[in-house]
Amino acid sequence: MITSHPVGSRRRALQLGMTALAVAPLVGGALAPSASAATAPVRSDAAAPAGPGYVTVVAQFAPGTGPGRPSALRAAGLATASVRSASAGRYVVRVPADQAASVIGRLRAQGGTRYVEVATPVHSTGGPAAPPNDTTPNDPCYVQKGCVAFEENGNGQQEPISNPNQQYLQTIGAPAAWKVSKGQNVTVAVLDTGVDAAHEDLAKKVVRQTNVCATDDMCGDSDQSDDNGHGTHVSGILAADTDNNAGVASLGWSVKVDEYKVLNSQGDGDTADVATAIYDAVAAGDRVINMSLANYSCQQSPSDCGPDPDEQAAVEYAIAHNVVVVAAAGNGLGFEPGDNGLTYPASYPGVLSVAATDDNGAVQSFSQWGQAADIAAPGLNIISTWNDGTYWSDSGTSMASPQVAAAAALVISHAPTLTGQQVTEILEASAAPTRGGEPINGGLLDVPAALAAAAHPPSTYLGYDLAGSDGTVYSYGSVGAFGDLSGVHLAKPIVAEALNSNGQGYWLAASDGGVFSFGDARFYGSTGGVQLVKPVVGMASTPDGKGYWMVASDGGVFSFGDARFYGSTGGVALTRPVVGLT
Repeated sequence: MITSHPVGSRRRALQLGMTALAVAPLVGGALAPSASAATAPVRSDAAAPAGPGYVTVVAQFAPGTGPGRPSALRAAGLATASVRSASAGRYVVRVPADQAASVIGRLRAQGGTRYVEVATPVHSTGGPAAPPNDTTPNDPCYVQKGCVAFEENGNGQQEPISNPNQQYLQTIGAPAAWKVSKGQNVTVAVLDTGVDAAHEDLAKKVVRQTNVCATDDMCGDSDQSDDNGHGTHVSGILAADTDNNAGVASLGWSVKVDEYKVLNSQGDGDTADVATAIYDAVAAGDRVINMSLANYSCQQSPSDCGPDPDEQAAVEYAIAHNVVVVAAAGNGLGFEPGDNGLTYPASYPGVLSVAATDDNGAVQSFSQWGQAADIAAPGLNIISTWNDGTYWSDSGTSMASPQVAAAAALVISHAPTLTGQQVTEILEASAAPTRGGEPINGGLLDVPAALAAAAHPPSTYLGYDLAGSDGTVYSYGSVGAFGDLSGVHLAKPIVAEALNSNGQGYWLAASDGGVFSFGDARFYGSTGGVQLVKPVVGMASTPDGKGYWMVASDGGVFSFGDARFYGSTGGVALTRPVVGLT
């Protein structure tokens, strides 16, 4: 199972429900073999209470299959009215925990299952427990004059901060970055507890609010606004109205936010809602997604950790659609010291996982570190907006993550033709060394360096595609998915795939030499319809992506586009067949 939670302050550690929630064991995984249908009767109740006796089952099916048909629903033992459709052709249903395995087995037995799983809890990652074009902003907390902010004194009481400031913006190079970009024309999706859109520092920055929780009885929060505070704090760090003579400045000076409420008033939610919000954010055109929420590492919570196939599929979908996905690396259990174990969604391939430092760049002990972190930003005593119209100090990887999301927005605004994968790798590659504390895989966010690096974008990508003989494509890492042939009747099986040089497309080749192109990959010809002596077994693209070669099992080579012919073993008696081409 997976529990995600706000990676925020030690003040909220006991009050945001950061302990693991008891749910049924996770059953199944991505693209697992279909289970045989169970024979015991299955009960379902769309309006079931969100208690420990019920769990959320999420399923996704290949096109043209799945429980959309009444007959398939009945065969799975589910009433049509009890199943809620969700983004990306997914179906969600609340069932008694003791019936989850049976429901999953029956759904898989319908065929075409990509995955069926039990959604797992998520929680916000920080926030205090109670209300506690000039490039030099005039905001009081930035100029350290007239700033009024609060913190909790340990007894649950509001206490003014004696010398509130935003030194962290100096640490990440905000003043120099603002001379290059302020993030104009970029909207960032914030998946959190909602937002106080009436706050003086956010009133002009919130584009839309979507309450994903409202349709999920597990989350059970119909209040559109932020009734926790965490989401407002995160949104202020990312995009508070800057240079408005009020409160705080933000790195995302001109950045706008779309707020997706996926966590309730206690900072709790589940991966099904997170996945739905990701799909919705992509559909809305948001270029960056920030998730200041996480589960715990398996070292600290063995029963409440690990990747979630529904959530991972949504993350991969976002990455494939040019979105930069940023997530908090997570805090230690109960805000105790972190470890180097993986947390999710931060540790899915292609996601920027953010650790927390102090204002000097030293990674803090409460933060996850090591392999769990790709980059770091300040996350100690960060002043930002709160949901009662005031300003509060908070600590956690929740506070570090929106700084990286804002940096991504500034880079995109400065160089809008960059792909999401390029922006992700620019931020990682341009990071400066951290300055003490726990070690991490990456470095400290350096926004001016990232903006400078945008002039020379990377052309390599971390990841790979797998192609099935039926033409289905599975993408991993920061290599995108641009379509496939699943559900298409093919005359011959797919035997090879070649990735375009810019990482934004690919070709599939069938054994008869038929070529199918996706994304930016252009079609340059094929041997489809030509009588081949031997079947095609391999394919490779040219360095500029303007051509490709195919090879048959006898070593016969066929070139297309600007791919030059250099010779082959066609006609030569081989002791063994050729199996590939590079």
